[in-house]
Amino acid sequence: MSPLPSARRNIGILAHIDAGKTSLTERLLYAAGLIREPGAVDEGTTVTDYLEVERERGITVKAAAARLSWSASPAGGDAPPGPCRIDLIDTPGHVDFGAEVERSLRALDGALVLLCAVAGVQSRTEALYRACLIRGAPRIAFVNKMDRRGASFERALGDLARLDPGAVAVQLPWGEGESFRGVVDLVGMRAYDFGRGEPRPAPEALPPELLGPAAAARSALVELLASSDEGLMADYVEGREPGPGRLEPALRAAALAGRATPVLCGTAFSDGAAALLLDAVAAYLPSPAEAGCPAGIDPGSGAEARRESDPAAPFSALVFKTAADPAFGQVAWTRVWSGSASPGDRVLDARSGERFRVTRIFGIQGERLEAAELARAGDIVGLALAPQRQGLTGASLCDPARPILYEPIRVAEPVASLAIEPRGRADVEALKAAVAALVAEDPSLRASEDPLTGRVELAGLGELHLEVAAERLAREHGARVRVGEPRVAFREALAGGAAASEDFDRELGGERVRARVSLELAPGPRGSGLSCEPAPGLRLAPPLLAALRRGVEAALSVGPSAGFPLGDAAVLVAEASVPGASSSSGKGAERALEIAASIAAGRAAREAGSLVLEPVMRVEIEAPGESFGQAAAALSGRGGRVESVELGAEGRIVVGAAPLRRLFGFAGELGSATGGRASYQARFQGFEPVPRGFSDWG
Repeated sequence: MSPLPSARRNIGILAHIDAGKTSLTERLLYAAGLIREPGAVDEGTTVTDYLEVERERGITVKAAAARLSWSASPAGGDAPPGPCRIDLIDTPGHVDFGAEVERSLRALDGALVLLCAVAGVQSRTEALYRACLIRGAPRIAFVNKMDRRGASFERALGDLARLDPGAVAVQLPWGEGESFRGVVDLVGMRAYDFGRGEPRPAPEALPPELLGPAAAARSALVELLASSDEGLMADYVEGREPGPGRLEPALRAAALAGRATPVLCGTAFSDGAAALLLDAVAAYLPSPAEAGCPAGIDPGSGAEARRESDPAAPFSALVFKTAADPAFGQVAWTRVWSGSASPGDRVLDARSGERFRVTRIFGIQGERLEAAELARAGDIVGLALAPQRQGLTGASLCDPARPILYEPIRVAEPVASLAIEPRGRADVEALKAAVAALVAEDPSLRASEDPLTGRVELAGLGELHLEVAAERLAREHGARVRVGEPRVAFREALAGGAAASEDFDRELGGERVRARVSLELAPGPRGSGLSCEPAPGLRLAPPLLAALRRGVEAALSVGPSAGFPLGDAAVLVAEASVPGASSSSGKGAERALEIAASIAAGRAAREAGSLVLEPVMRVEIEAPGESFGQAAAALSGRGGRVESVELGAEGRIVVGAAPLRRLFGFAGELGSATGGRASYQARFQGFEPVPRGFSDWG
């Protein structure tokens, strides 16, 4: 294997639920000597699924990080290169926890995408893969479960090739299903027998029955790489067979450029498969220096700003996740893009303007934090900051003298909510603290509180998301609560546009204050959220502009039709003034402008009118042939529509859409209708108007 340009890799493991991500992570950690034996998901002994709720349910609900060191095997007779440090993040597969994946992708340089050899590319796999393509993250694909009945590497590769034309086999399976024995390495044209149980299998000559398939697959690999490599093209045209020393650098260059996605295969329960996969991670995925830093913005000028992935550059980093630690409080999971930081250093959050002191630095190993003395460009670390503050996810930390603002982390709109009540008065404060900690860790959860009863309305991305959140409140935070039934998070959209003005003249805090606001309200593009901007030429001091926006947001948080939040609206402020006061006249002027803006925005919304919208989910039901009819009927019985029927690995896949309000409890009904043979996944598709005459808001 050619020398590595930099012995660092930051990767994420992504896949559809039950594709074997956590099992594979355990095997990788074991192959690297980090754990004595691989944990089992079914037994609740895994490193990265360490929450009690994860171990009981057998699913990943939180992204978890681990760090390992790996010395790759040489491709030919060369001496092996030095050890490569790999930081990996095991991400959830269930769509309800997709926000964890999206946040993690912001910190990674490459991705390891798992496919099931039986099911192929599934709905969630496709969504995650497209997210990698959007981010430009180089990828390796691993076709898992080659030892399962019905496994087909060719089918899985074909599925992936339709999604990614650059997907190309670098391994072939040596047998499939019960006859699976090992793999053929197409770069070195060698076979590896996993049945011998060797931690790092020795290469051997190809069995005669594999010579033909291996030659054809290698030819396809060479043809793909030759299209962008003149030397390989000359070899290909003249019929010369390139050796591993020529092929591997070309494959690496194509993978880093996004022209090729190397596809490997095996099983997560094989030490040999894990060793070869780690070799491929070191060989074909980028180092931090090769991946580079994302573009940012200079908050002072608004111009584009960039940093080099260099420890000597000014410090910059992105907080992509926060977690509460019993010993150290809030720990910010941080990707360091440039520069270095040590305990005691001062850093600026360019988004909020707040300054912090770095008190501790940690390496992250599952649920353990390991003390470190330095965080350098390319590191994924945990930072303890002072003063401690919840909700740091998305913070752009940087050198105060060289600020840079990175792209904000998008937070998906909640589609369902759950009422949570304290069991008694003594439990009110404990519930408030627990909910605050949970929301700080998971920004896709939203919470609102009734100050009189202590009741909390927790909103999230789906039924399972909320169930798990409620369980964690009790188990991890000791909150004694009663939990209601999940409800749909309806919203409203403007039916048209309108304009309104308000002259506010009142005594506030013993001071007579006047404020005038004129604004125009119009529907915004679907998914745009709420925007509030001053008209060209209208200049306001930042405190007054912030007050104006607070007033508009407060008014539009209650729509005119049914009291649901009003989204996708654009507010243009034509006039905003505080007569008789300077732009820095203090809280009285700000409060007056906020009230005037709220009254004007509410009046405009009532004049424009609104439609009530409900979340509609894309539903995919996997059903064996004999239960296909019952599955389709169950979806139709819940007010859903069947849009297509596709052929799956073990039957048919019913694809359709249904309103979320009709899907609560659907899993149990579907299981009863199909004798437990069918399963389904639902992901948010969009908001649609509720049917005419509907008024059961729950």
